[in-house]
Amino acid sequence: MTQHTSDTTEASSIGFLGNAWVPKTQMLISIDDGGFRQGVTAVERLRTYDHQIFAIDAHLDRWDHSTAELSLGQLPARSVTHALLHELLERNQALLDSQGEVGITLFATPGTALSASPTFGMHVNSLNFKLIQQRQTSGQPLVITSVRQPSPECWPRTVKSRSRLHYYLADREAQQHSPLASGLLIDDDGTVTETSISNIAVVKANQIQSPGRDQVLHGITQAFVEELATELGISWSHSPITPEKLMAADEVLLMGTDGGLWYADQVNGKTIGNARPGEVYSRLLQHFQRRLSTGMD
Repeated sequence: MTQHTSDTTEASSIGFLGNAWVPKTQMLISIDDGGFRQGVTAVERLRTYDHQIFAIDAHLDRWDHSTAELSLGQLPARSVTHALLHELLERNQALLDSQGEVGITLFATPGTALSASPTFGMHVNSLNFKLIQQRQTSGQPLVITSVRQPSPECWPRTVKSRSRLHYYLADREAQQHSPLASGLLIDDDGTVTETSISNIAVVKANQIQSPGRDQVLHGITQAFVEELATELGISWSHSPITPEKLMAADEVLLMGTDGGLWYADQVNGKTIGNARPGEVYSRLLQHFQRRLSTGMD
């Protein structure tokens, strides 16, 4: 993955807010907005591969679910949102050409008490290609933290929200051990769940296991990697993962929108495998890249 150089920057990009296209620097919400006052924000993170939006229908399925769970009505119809996302890329073609690929953020809040409808918007983001490549080739440290995943009685874990204090605290704890580490949340039963940027899965004896589907956010990239595993004849199951099982894994896979597929080289300072790309990871990454080059859907 190579980042191109150009004078075109994210700061000069165009975003959509309310009902208008505006410079991203002018995308501001009121301090009375529910997204600011209470952090009530449905969000969907997407990205492009080969200048095309990755798994757009799957992302919009999750978006529809999140906004419904948060009772954010009066949003643009799905077909309109779909068209706006493509127009967003068209309006930022110079940035896309300059960067090679971009990330996209779609969001909605309840708006203010005086507003007639929720606040709705979308914008593009630069991707850190150097960091993505580093994680794919050299791995990323994980730290199992003391921070608990919020109970599903607070909000469903299938909702993608900007209420991310738990992720922030987990990463802060993890980075006391390593500045490059990502913090793993734990569930009420002490099993591990996810990080702020990734779903996780363990590989043992060439079989893959990820946390129970009801424990974590339904990752769009993870779903794609599961498809790849099926195509390669690799078994994949879903059940709680104890810290002991995580640390005894042959490989630990990490999956998220910005970074795609990468791996953990260590957990709590203990080397996983030989701290190099494992056989299962390497096969999956090669197939991932091959599928992207021949069409994602």
